[in-house]
Amino acid sequence: MFLPIAYLLGVALVVLAGYAAWLTVRGRSIDNPLFYLLCAAELIMVVALVAGLVTWNDADSHMNKGVFAAYLIGMVIATPIAAFWGLADRETRWGTGVLAVTGLGLLVMTVRLVQLWGGHA
Repeated sequence: MFLPIAYLLGVALVVLAGYAAWLTVRGRSIDNPLFYLLCAAELIMVVALVAGLVTWNDADSHMNKGVFAAYLIGMVIATPIAAFWGLADRETRWGTGVLAVTGLGLLVMTVRLVQLWGGHA
């Protein structure tokens, strides 16, 4: 159950990072579609957190559950921080730049979660 949610989250983060990068290059500030993408990604992360913690016994037996939980919780916490930072700097292009970098960072964390789920150290 966790892996399909992780893949959905990966797609959402690619779209988020790509759109935020496009706005950054164009010198645009945060707009409603970007904010809605960020909210959708956060919602998927909360679902992934719950699904990951409920079903982590289905994962590989060598999975480090502490690190797995830390990644899930860290992702859920990092998104609102990035949103506040981006909104605080919304008068410049770097507000969207913050969200582009955040999307890429969270994408890397999602890939790492999938690796942990498979038992890779």
